[in-house]
Amino acid sequence: QGVFGMLKQLFQAIARRAHTAAPLTRRAALAMYQARELRRLGYQFVPGPSGLPSDLLLRQAADAQQGFQWKGQEDYDAVGDAVVAYVQGQLVALCGLEPLPLPAQNAGEGGATTVVYATSSFREQTAPLLVLICGAPPGGSAGVWGRKLCINASLHEGAMFDYIFRAKQLGWSVLVANPNSNEIAGLPVSGSECSHLHLQTMWNAYVAPAAASSVLVVAHSYGACAIAHLLKCEANALERIQAIAFTDGWVNPPGNLLREVVPGVAASQGSASFLAEVAQLAPLACQPASETVARRLAEVGRDFVSSQLPAGTPVAADRRGDGVPCVSAGHQEHPSTTHAATEVVFAFLQEGLKGRTATSNDELRERCRPSLGDSFSEEGRL
Repeated sequence: QGVFGMLKQLFQAIARRAHTAAPLTRRAALAMYQARELRRLGYQFVPGPSGLPSDLLLRQAADAQQGFQWKGQEDYDAVGDAVVAYVQGQLVALCGLEPLPLPAQNAGEGGATTVVYATSSFREQTAPLLVLICGAPPGGSAGVWGRKLCINASLHEGAMFDYIFRAKQLGWSVLVANPNSNEIAGLPVSGSECSHLHLQTMWNAYVAPAAASSVLVVAHSYGACAIAHLLKCEANALERIQAIAFTDGWVNPPGNLLREVVPGVAASQGSASFLAEVAQLAPLACQPASETVARRLAEVGRDFVSSQLPAGTPVAADRRGDGVPCVSAGHQEHPSTTHAATEVVFAFLQEGLKGRTATSNDELRERCRPSLGDSFSEEGRL
């Protein structure tokens, strides 16, 4: 497990001490770890040209003008792990979020524990709560929309920092899910054995009891399936979520967000085994959604899909048969869709706060024409 194993152990220790350790102590430990790992691999993050706090570029420690250099898959994965560690450390040090243990009830009692990240005192705040959900690994991790963007472009594009800063500027609370942290040192994390269960456990532990006036969601790639599953099994989520912005939401064909389908023998072995495990752990994912869930998903969901069209351009009234209308994210590459769609995503979230998503989606469907639908790319997901 390498760097990820060390990072998970560190976060588990932080989670167990979340109520006793001083914030500066936690931040210092994370900063020391991330700097050491990146330096060991010959890299560092430096400020980007925009001057934005989220605009950080991966550069070689020996030459700040040079970026990532390919040295084989093993080195790439090691750098990727270290970059993810850096990003998750900066969720605390840069973005000011706090790591919260999950499951919350047995933190410090010897069970495997992961963490999610949230703004301070979010449970008492009545402001809207924005929940951010990444896609499947290795491209997606807590705080990371696209690992390869963090390595080859910038953290402004590949990490969740910009979304977090924008939400905080609007006065919203933020909660970052950690759906791919399913085991620690070989021990399963109870209630987080897969991304679907993770969201359900996180919802019941932290969102359901929170005082937030509205809940808004951004879910990238396979995170779309995890949030759709939440709507099936938690009536409270069905009622409180006012907008779901899917960014190039991915579902294994021929399934859709209302019902996932485990692929047959023609699919890749990795994909088949992954989805088969999800079906076993979260069987509701592969069962048809109720009419109530289907109607609500069509009302509050919108997919910002990979496309060469300008961001926000109508693409399809219902591409997958789950009732969710699609607009262009403004970029053809899957990992880049969340960043490219930032402005139109936040405009849609604001519609949710006004209770206008259902009307807005109906208007969007009316504007959709078959000639606008462009091909859906499966490339570049990691």
